[in-house]
Amino acid sequence: MKIEPTAAPAQIRGFRFSGIHGGIKKKGRRDFALVVADRPCTCAAVFTRNSCAAAPVVVAREHVASGRLQAIMINSGNANCATGEQGMKLASWSCEELAGRLGIAPQLVLPCSTGVIGVQIDHRVMARAISLGVDGLSRRGFAAAARAILTSDAFPKWASRTLCLDGCEVTVAAMAKGAGMIEPHMATMLAFVLTDAGLSTGAARSILESAVATSFNRISVDGDTSTNDTCVLMASGEAPGVAIEGPAGEGYQVLAAAVAEVLDEVSRMIVRDGEGASKMVDLVVVGAADDAEADRVARRIANSPLVRTALAGADPNWGRIVMALGNTDACFDVAALELDVGEVALVRAGTVLSDDAVAAARRVMKRDSYVMTVRLGAGHGRATVVTSDLTEEYVRFNSAYTS
Repeated sequence: MKIEPTAAPAQIRGFRFSGIHGGIKKKGRRDFALVVADRPCTCAAVFTRNSCAAAPVVVAREHVASGRLQAIMINSGNANCATGEQGMKLASWSCEELAGRLGIAPQLVLPCSTGVIGVQIDHRVMARAISLGVDGLSRRGFAAAARAILTSDAFPKWASRTLCLDGCEVTVAAMAKGAGMIEPHMATMLAFVLTDAGLSTGAARSILESAVATSFNRISVDGDTSTNDTCVLMASGEAPGVAIEGPAGEGYQVLAAAVAEVLDEVSRMIVRDGEGASKMVDLVVVGAADDAEADRVARRIANSPLVRTALAGADPNWGRIVMALGNTDACFDVAALELDVGEVALVRAGTVLSDDAVAAARRVMKRDSYVMTVRLGAGHGRATVVTSDLTEEYVRFNSAYTS
């Protein structure tokens, strides 16, 4: 499902970017990106909950604790995970190296890596990449940076919004990467949200956490949470106007909505670009006892290999939904279950309605995107997980990932 995003933002006040080939990947492919602010910025970040967090995640968690950053450094092609003490030293040293070249404190640098796990990165290669990256910094380098962070992605992922706050134009833009190892709990997934609005640290954190909850934490390509997942928000404050202090502040809701929109847009690009994927499906569960129960059910269905292969084959096999439901702790009456596939009512009162309904559902499932809705009962709980199908191409790709 290859797609190209709309034109990248021309520039975002207060930021420079670069995306270059530093030597981590072969054949001259871009593999190193920088996002550098003119001065220290308000920031917020969320990270993977995988207990085998990569070395750059460990360092990044420490550096972001102050709520201030000035640079993000991203290498692709190598995750720097399961690399022991040497990997930890590299993550810290690379922050010091970049900081020295930029004339800033190392604690203002946030490192990110993505790629193959368990392989060391050569210090000399990283030093060269940092040097070339600094030399390549540009106000108009957003698209180059977005391309340099990709691994198995088929296309770059970005989105932006321009809005008016206090009579002034403000930009919100996001770039992301990810196609496999995707079920964030905060896929391999990195995302960076930038704005020239002024934000307090508290406002940045609440805006980011809320937006991630309704975007990245609602997608799944294969049910595997990466060791390197990182999502960062930086606010330069270069746009004139009132600084947003918190949820009650002027402009908070407008900016929060814009951040949520760009993250939803790029998170859906990740699902569309799922390794081998041909379909994107919004799996909606309603009628659960509460939202938490609905979320557990939606994830169990969305991550079932049998359900996802049925999606690949456009097979409206109701039995696989029943199977997945039965493997949850949800309370429901099978005789009361309902299932809609797109606009087609397929199941009512726990029974498939007709052969015509099956045929109509199959036609919907041949589309490249649609909604599948499961109603458990009369509860108020509701949740959505956006997932992709499981195809032969996914198996072929991942069976030889490092070969």
